[in-house]
Amino acid sequence: MKLELLYPGRRQLGPEGVQALLAAAVLALFLSGCAGVRGPAPKPVVTKPPEPAEVVVAKPAKRPTVIPAPLPEPPARPAPPTNDTVLALLSDARSQAESGNLAAAAANLERAIRIDPRNAQLWNQLAHVRLKQKKYSLAASLAAKSNSLSAGNAALLSDNRAIIEQARQGH
Repeated sequence: MKLELLYPGRRQLGPEGVQALLAAAVLALFLSGCAGVRGPAPKPVVTKPPEPAEVVVAKPAKRPTVIPAPLPEPPARPAPPTNDTVLALLSDARSQAESGNLAAAAANLERAIRIDPRNAQLWNQLAHVRLKQKKYSLAASLAAKSNSLSAGNAALLSDNRAIIEQARQGH
């Protein structure tokens, strides 16, 4: 097939033009193949490992000693009003404890506490009964509860501390 049929109006190359075009194509192929070839790989650079740095051990900083300011004593508040039933149960419990009926005394004090659970005196009296029953851990926790409700009553706080100390010693 002739080039005229493919490209009408174009002139045809002669044998020298075809050879020149072929030579140019071979040269381009050759040069493109050489473009990826590089010279010999560079030798890796060997360096000495760094010398270990001097180890410095830091001492922990000393914290300043902070002495907290004493808390102010809470203002003494009057004992919460107790009703007649609580007073009667407390009176019965005291007389039962003095006569040695500790189980009945504890039962009356527990009833009184159910009626007036924020009365620190009731918790203190029950702690005394439990201490006499040799229920030391219970006595200490009851005295601690009484302390949390005492609101500045110094005599009651002191008595509760004595109960806790006796319970710790197991006496």
